[in-house]
Amino acid sequence: MPRIPLLMPKMSMTMEFGTVEQWLVEVGGPVSDGDAVVVVTTDKVDMDVESTCDGTLAEILAQSGDQVPVGEPIAYIETEKDDLLGDLFAPAAGEGASTGSTNGAGEADSAAPVDAVSDEPVDAPQPAAQIPASAGMTEASAGMTEATERPRAVPLARKLAAEAGIDLASVQPQGPNRTIRARDVRAALESAAPPNPAVIPAHAGISSAASATSGGVSTSSTSGELLGDAKSRRIRVATARVLDATALIPQFTVWRALDLTRLAVARKASLKGVSWNTILLRAYALMLREYPSLNGRWSGDGVRTNTHIGVALAIDTPNGLLAPVLRDPQDLGIKALDAAIKDLAAAVKAGKADPSVMGGGTGTVSNLGSFGVQRFNALLTPPQATALSLGTVEVQPVFDADGSIRARTVCEAGLTVDHRVADGADAARAFATMQEILDDPFLLLG
Repeated sequence: MPRIPLLMPKMSMTMEFGTVEQWLVEVGGPVSDGDAVVVVTTDKVDMDVESTCDGTLAEILAQSGDQVPVGEPIAYIETEKDDLLGDLFAPAAGEGASTGSTNGAGEADSAAPVDAVSDEPVDAPQPAAQIPASAGMTEASAGMTEATERPRAVPLARKLAAEAGIDLASVQPQGPNRTIRARDVRAALESAAPPNPAVIPAHAGISSAASATSGGVSTSSTSGELLGDAKSRRIRVATARVLDATALIPQFTVWRALDLTRLAVARKASLKGVSWNTILLRAYALMLREYPSLNGRWSGDGVRTNTHIGVALAIDTPNGLLAPVLRDPQDLGIKALDAAIKDLAAAVKAGKADPSVMGGGTGTVSNLGSFGVQRFNALLTPPQATALSLGTVEVQPVFDADGSIRARTVCEAGLTVDHRVADGADAARAFATMQEILDDPFLLLG
């Protein structure tokens, strides 16, 4: 009975690895074409992987928590269907093709498949039922052969091993198909003798503080307990990588108390039910449309424009901060945009958002007003050139020129800008434009 591999899918353009979260079917359990078999996750979202045929889950290669490169098998499904491709590649009648021949040297045989992890040619897989016992190797002979070959390892594992001066052949592989993963290299580092801090870089899994001592007491990073579950830790690591990059960007923040008094009246009528977050996000998108440089990115030799406006909305989820992207929100009507934001936030918090919404941002909106925060400084997310921080919307007393007091609805906002892309005066003008948009409720009705 043919065995069909179930592969780790590529769920976004930037995805290189996926992590197995939960198997929904046990070994020996029946599956149908389209059935969800396993839940896998990236740094951002969880997704179901579906069976591509009817059959039985014969073997699981990757267990919960295992990180697997895109395109690698994570399980095998046995199916009674003899030929999943039908006669798609069958030769036309009269071409002299013979069945069962193994002597041909056709074009298909001339191109040996390449292993996606080790970049080395591998033998084309055969159905398990067609491989004779004599064609296999004993475990002992297979181990001797593997010891003389280049170890299978993902690129990050090779990089970490090279930086730490570790021979990959000495690392015990724990991944599927005896693939060495980054976590295997880190485990080898932790189990080895105390390393020389001048040899192992901080990002090899041991922080620069791990070798420091205070009063003879080690401050190793392994002395404390890691907080949170595996998924929340992955999100913290992803956030840390962004912050590492943003620390290298010269950036500044300008502040302005946005006057929302006229809009406060409109929210009781034509904008009834629309959140302040939606109103301010759309005003931000309209402002970016007027300032292509602020919607652009620094490329090293100048500012390059983006062909679209993508507003990443920072959302607090049970697993940490995520920022899904709304593409061209300025083109949506205000009420349609409000509904789209609510649907997107619900999907992200439930971990069910499409991975495609996690990329393509050209600017970010972060709103902590619901927590009672009046002002904070939002950091840039490379390669985005701006980030808008929004505090609480509140009513404040103001004095008119004649000394009379009136109420004014305001929101303290901060616009953080990549200084390579624009200057302080550019940011001030952009804020002035945003205020003009907010002063005209009809511009926001769309």
